[in-house]
Amino acid sequence: MTTQELRTGTRLSIEEFLSLGETDQKMELGYGKLYLMPTPNKDHQFLQHWTRQHLENYIDSFSEPPLEVHHEITTVLSRESHLALEPDIVVILAGRTDIGGVVHVEGIPDIVVEILSSDRSRDLVRKRQIYAESGVQEYWIIDPAADTVSQLALQGGKYTERATLGVDDTLSTPLLPGLEIPLGAIFRHPRRPAREE
Repeated sequence: MTTQELRTGTRLSIEEFLSLGETDQKMELGYGKLYLMPTPNKDHQFLQHWTRQHLENYIDSFSEPPLEVHHEITTVLSRESHLALEPDIVVILAGRTDIGGVVHVEGIPDIVVEILSSDRSRDLVRKRQIYAESGVQEYWIIDPAADTVSQLALQGGKYTERATLGVDDTLSTPLLPGLEIPLGAIFRHPRRPAREE
């Protein structure tokens, strides 16, 4: 099957999905069903870049990296369930970095970050459920329209909202002691692209 023949809803095994390799089209596999993702706009890419940059700066403050951070990398959450998503940002803590392979992540990240796009319900409902059931400890949802970050923490197999942070707040987490991301530095960045109305 060529990438031109693929469309949302196509049934694939995890092996078939991974064998597609690198493509220009962003894709995810949810329980054996393919989902073709919309191309991110400039604001989405900007927020992704600067959030990741703050995480990279945090890493650089240590002699031994306390985590790995990746963006837009295929993350195989379950081969048995044919489940492979492509979070905007993936954080894997030290001691578990063996799951971060050369081509894709094979296992459950500690933190995933998604930036809401045109298909908001996918991130807010479907992925929230998938990440919780998979055991991702924290799920951060960045909302470009509201300039907020919702921090969800896993408790008893479900997410509870730790905080909803705005432009005047600082993002931190017990998983990364000492991390402080002033959200105004991202949301009010002078080079942030104009947003769609």
